[in-house]
Amino acid sequence: MESSLLRRRFGLLLIIFVLSGFAGLIYQSIWSHYLGLFLGHAAYAQALVLALFMGGMAIGAALVAQFGTRWRNLVRGYAVVELIIGLFGLVFHWVFVGMLGLSYDAVMPALGAPWLVNTWKWLLAGALILPQTILLGMTFPLMSGGLIRRYPNQDGNALGGLYFTNSIGAAVGVLVAAFVLMPAFGLPGAMITAGIINIVVAGLAWWLGSGGETPRPATVTGDAKRSRGSRRLLYLVLGATFLSSAASFAYEIIFVRMLSLAVGSTLHAFELMLGSFIAGIALGALWIRKRADRSEMPLKLVGVLQILMGLTALLALALYANAFTWVGFMMDSLSRTDGGYSLFNLGTAAIAILIMMPTAFFAGTTLPLFTVALLRDGQGEPSIGRVYAFNTIGAIVGVFAAIHFLIPVFGIKLAMIVAAIVDMAIGVFLLRRVVARRRDFVNVGAGVAVMMAGTWLVVNLVPFDSLRLSSGVYRTGQVQLDEQTDMLFYRDGKTASISVVYLPNGTIVIATNGKPDASLQNIPSQPPTSDEPTMIIAGALPLAYLSEARTAAVIGFGSGMTTHTLLAEPGLERVDTIEIEREMVEGAEWFGERVARAYEDERSQIIIDDAKSYFAGQQHRYDVIVSEPSNPWISGVGALFSKEFYRFVPNFLADDGVFVQWLQLYEIDERLVGSVLNAMLPAFADVHGYLSNSGDLLLVASQEPLEQRVDYERLFEGAMADELAHVGISEPDQLGFRRVADRELLWALASLYRSPANSDYFPILSLEAPRTRFRGMTPSQLRSLPYLDLPLIEWMMDRAVPDSSLPLPQYGHYPADDLANDARTIRRVLVDADRDAIDELGSQSRQWVLELSAAGHICAMDGGDHLAGQWLTVRLLQLAELTLPYLDAEALRGVLIDPLWLNCETLPDGVERVLDILSANARRDAVAMERLGRGWLEDRENLPPSVREFDAYAFASLQLGLIGQGRKEEAGAVESEYGSLVRARGDYGFARSVIRAWLER
Repeated sequence: MESSLLRRRFGLLLIIFVLSGFAGLIYQSIWSHYLGLFLGHAAYAQALVLALFMGGMAIGAALVAQFGTRWRNLVRGYAVVELIIGLFGLVFHWVFVGMLGLSYDAVMPALGAPWLVNTWKWLLAGALILPQTILLGMTFPLMSGGLIRRYPNQDGNALGGLYFTNSIGAAVGVLVAAFVLMPAFGLPGAMITAGIINIVVAGLAWWLGSGGETPRPATVTGDAKRSRGSRRLLYLVLGATFLSSAASFAYEIIFVRMLSLAVGSTLHAFELMLGSFIAGIALGALWIRKRADRSEMPLKLVGVLQILMGLTALLALALYANAFTWVGFMMDSLSRTDGGYSLFNLGTAAIAILIMMPTAFFAGTTLPLFTVALLRDGQGEPSIGRVYAFNTIGAIVGVFAAIHFLIPVFGIKLAMIVAAIVDMAIGVFLLRRVVARRRDFVNVGAGVAVMMAGTWLVVNLVPFDSLRLSSGVYRTGQVQLDEQTDMLFYRDGKTASISVVYLPNGTIVIATNGKPDASLQNIPSQPPTSDEPTMIIAGALPLAYLSEARTAAVIGFGSGMTTHTLLAEPGLERVDTIEIEREMVEGAEWFGERVARAYEDERSQIIIDDAKSYFAGQQHRYDVIVSEPSNPWISGVGALFSKEFYRFVPNFLADDGVFVQWLQLYEIDERLVGSVLNAMLPAFADVHGYLSNSGDLLLVASQEPLEQRVDYERLFEGAMADELAHVGISEPDQLGFRRVADRELLWALASLYRSPANSDYFPILSLEAPRTRFRGMTPSQLRSLPYLDLPLIEWMMDRAVPDSSLPLPQYGHYPADDLANDARTIRRVLVDADRDAIDELGSQSRQWVLELSAAGHICAMDGGDHLAGQWLTVRLLQLAELTLPYLDAEALRGVLIDPLWLNCETLPDGVERVLDILSANARRDAVAMERLGRGWLEDRENLPPSVREFDAYAFASLQLGLIGQGRKEEAGAVESEYGSLVRARGDYGFARSVIRAWLER
């Protein structure tokens, strides 16, 4: 009975250690997100948290090794430690927020110098989590020591069981943190959850820790010769533990960097990779659990396992070459749905398991074996803490060596090979140490041969093709870039891998981890890329709002073109460009003369740092700040679209300064755009929105009203005019035509989607944008604003369509330009009878215009004919869609106003009223729009069914007519008066929703 009770208690103690590991990895995962906000890049934060996590645990383990033998009940000591960890977890968020505010508001401004600011950042980051990590480091030796005392002669079983249960709990904790806790409760809720778990574990451990424990004394102190041998063994084991752990954690960093190129740099991908690695460690500990006690020579076994660990790391490189093919297969095979994204994550996990887990498995076997070797030598409980301490110190060295030396100096492939050689060398050395007394060197020779052969094969036969590494397969499904692509630059930086390629069509592209960040056309005779207007307008536009700007800052270097464009303004005295990855700046030099001022102009200063830290340290108030981060789905980038960031930025803007935010309108949906708008709009007094091309939104913000300040004319002189002309913008009104929203309209859009504001502590973008990227989603409704066949933008934000004589760019960057040119061509065909012009139209527009030319035949039918009325109503709406948003009233004469092409003596019933309402909108006659729209809705029951398609347009026309007259309250009442009669759908349903949201502001 007593034996059964002891076994049950043993099992229960292992179970609560699962919970301990679960909570511990929630901390590690969530700490990396917190510190990423402070350090500025997810990679740095993850590395620091990992290093501090392991370093703190080393200190904790060393403390237990030094003092633990004096404690009578180690399990209850463990319970006390878990309780304190839990209490820290409950208050961490508020401590972090308070210290962050103190740093930005007082400490960093006082320090000033960048190196002092960075030193403070790293010290504070350490201070915030080091106490908890020290306590976490005490948990394993306390629990393992307690079990060894209570269950003698089961050292391997206890150590392996604890290492397994703690690791498997950790693997689950990583995934639960990313996929459950953060989406449901944000960072604070996840921390509190972990804290509660620790407190529950503390209570259970205290209850299970009743009864006495018999300390195991060390037995190596009697015989002097025995003591010297034991010391040599101790130094050997601790040294091997240190190096093995350094290699293992270097693997973790290198694996994550490798797999990010294949599966993407998203938050979900990182957590899946981390979970896979930890799960491998757990399985290794489970496998060695029984074998450790049965092994006659633990060091011989660990020597063999070290060699196998190095070989599996080399094998992982060979398997990795296929990862791009596997991801490409998933991208081609999976449907672009939420279910498809879930399967993609499962596939990502499977790839990570296949590549990472074998190496991680062997990494999980070493710690228990090293510890058992010392315990068998009679070195007692302190050996547990010593081994654990050296294991964690090695982890710190491995993490920083991988990030700051191995990867930047050798590249990813050679960095992995170096780490593998370290592991295999440890194994050979241990085998040599064990067999030296038996004159049996066969194992040693075999180990050396295997090590050399494996290394040679991987170095020479495993390809790391930069065209494949730069493919961005996780976005496009394309496994490798075209063979005709020239790789101009490829380098593995500290935070990301940067590539610059020259495509066969003459385009130069710079990419981060395979994701293109900027592209420029290198052949002068070819049209500019769609990225170029965004980068040029982002640099030029803020200067249209400021007559005397002196200083500017750009967040994110990209191609360097925005900085280059800003420096075209002779009045600027200083432009600071802040970029966190040095290799991005190095790679962008390949763009040559197109970005030359960014490198050569003496006013240009390029800073390798985190923007928030640099701003806080310098305390300079800029006239212009342009933020050009990468896509929000990339881990850590969402913090540059958060409400905390937008509250921070105005502190470093001049009183009338202008802030420009680039927001990508691709691989994202309306809800997430709404979360950015809800984060940004409360922080600024005024905001204007511009579409620089079909998929990029530029938000111009200031603490002073913008409407009366904008003067596009000042941009069309000197070098700035040349930059704008490069993308076809040669007239001020061409820029004005790209303006699609003011602050009130943006507020309406934000409230329409009812999205909570993206926050540092509730990171909606980081959690949701990877899914929208996979699905290839776009906020199509928001992008449709310039194309609505109603004067919605014109009257809601006082924007006129350009004069018909104004030349518009024909590069295809901004679809409204092309559609306006088409509208002018349609007018020439229908009004001026220029039949040859029809060939200038696209096939769909050409077909519609040809059908309109046949309207006379339709009119010849019976005036009450249902089909004729329906046909004409649909065609008139199509004509309005093709012309009304792009032509002014004068240009629409003969098209929608007194149409010359509609040579009908009698129109089908109801069609004349359709034409009257369209004509009123074309004239921008608010009074007529109101009168005719109301008349339609009041008399709709008497109208023929053939024209009912027009109900939604008439409803919108009535509301906009009232808005155009300044009668907003009456416009709002239209919804309650007629809303139930008209079904809202399509573009008209969207327009109706926008109008309602705008009126409710």
